[in-house]
Amino acid sequence: MTLCYATKKFMLHHHHKQKQKRKKLEPLDFLLYFFVFTTPLFEIPQALEIYSNHSADNVSWITWVYFLLANLVWLAYGIRKKIRPIIASYTCYMVVEGIIVIGIIRYS
Repeated sequence: MTLCYATKKFMLHHHHKQKQKRKKLEPLDFLLYFFVFTTPLFEIPQALEIYSNHSADNVSWITWVYFLLANLVWLAYGIRKKIRPIIASYTCYMVVEGIIVIGIIRYS
């Protein structure tokens, strides 16, 4: 490897890293983050229904376990690819849906 080639490679790598650091959030990014943190909140009424009535009679455990497993796959993908919105979103989903699954197991 010649010095010129190594220097060019280093400069391109450095330029690429600089470009990544300066990325600004766009309006769509703000909208995404809004939904990342608010969408799991809409599952909380299901958890409240289960825990306040001490009953999971009308709740499908298969559906909620499937959601929980799907979230685990998405979370693993987000961690592997280092995509923060996916990591944040599916962590929130897993917490809420984990609470729901525990309630279904407990009150079925």
